[in-house]
Amino acid sequence: MKPSPAWTAAAVIAVVVLVAMLARPSAETAAPTAAASAPTQALALPAASAGSAPPVKPAAAKPVLPASPKMTVVDLCGLGRFPAATPADDDEEPLDLESLPGPVGREPLAAARATLLAQLRQGDARARAAALLMSPPDGDDPAAEQAWSRQLLQLAQSSGQPEVLAWAEGACAIQPDPMACHLGLIRARLKLEPDNAAHWAALADADPKASEEAWRGLLQSRRWQERPQSLLLAAQAALPDSLPGYLRLALGAEMRLRAPAPSGGGEAFMQERCQQHGRAEECGALARLLSERSDALHTLGNATALAQAAGWPADRQQRLRDEAERLARVSPTWWRRQGQPMACDAVQTWQQHLTEVARVGEVAALRELSARQAAASAAH
Repeated sequence: MKPSPAWTAAAVIAVVVLVAMLARPSAETAAPTAAASAPTQALALPAASAGSAPPVKPAAAKPVLPASPKMTVVDLCGLGRFPAATPADDDEEPLDLESLPGPVGREPLAAARATLLAQLRQGDARARAAALLMSPPDGDDPAAEQAWSRQLLQLAQSSGQPEVLAWAEGACAIQPDPMACHLGLIRARLKLEPDNAAHWAALADADPKASEEAWRGLLQSRRWQERPQSLLLAAQAALPDSLPGYLRLALGAEMRLRAPAPSGGGEAFMQERCQQHGRAEECGALARLLSERSDALHTLGNATALAQAAGWPADRQQRLRDEAERLARVSPTWWRRQGQPMACDAVQTWQQHLTEVARVGEVAALRELSARQAAASAAH
């Protein structure tokens, strides 16, 4: 991943400025001692009585000096290695570029964010919806909130894409009838993908009156597709190839936090149905669907519960449970990894994983990653 000449020049300037900042003496020097700084004063002390110890001169107060920050070497993909202060709190987010000096952290990150927003706002309905999710109103202006909500909902309805309809669900909270808005988005998703069990599960969660319809839809579905990282993928696709990798990764972490939660996984609904007598075959079919035809990691736990209700053998249930736990462990979390989470090897591995997620879905990508890790471990 080679940065463009423009980014390289900016990186060199940033490093020069940063090194100069770090080399410059601090304005806060140690305070001089009291003897050197305080004016001489004649103190009228009582004469010491015979046999008494001479009066003890009060000790000069020691100045309180600011603690020196610990320095470490930070490796930023596309920029290089340079010294920087470590976070005061060991639990601080490693990808918090706001804690780095401005020429390396806040300033290029803000410029990259602005570039991303400009690119998204010039794109199709999906891209413009992503831009709105990246720049919500601050909440102090009800008129701005209403305008933002209406625009996002209109873009979602015109996009013809189920994932964008799911992104827009948060805008329903600002509408006069949030439940009607929410149901309208789910119905629009069902119209586009009637064979997708994720939409029927969302319907069961949102509208108890539609439970029978939702159950029939679940049983007739052929897949469970949530596209859990679709917003992140849309944002990454809009970034210029010349953007340094560490900024791409930092913006990816931001988009991960911006992504709306799934509208509903139907766990309670399906498990309640599967407790009813005579549903073992139906629930076994749903367990297979969730474990074999799903792109969302969280469905594997639900598949295990349905398999138990369906009376699957204990060893088969255990295999499902073990796989769910194994894939959760290998699920990439580079933005929280210790060491050098912004170095090029981390960025490249993360982007390779995103490419696989876009190609085959989250669960299949994690299965492939787990298999590669197991093969590498066996080779050693």
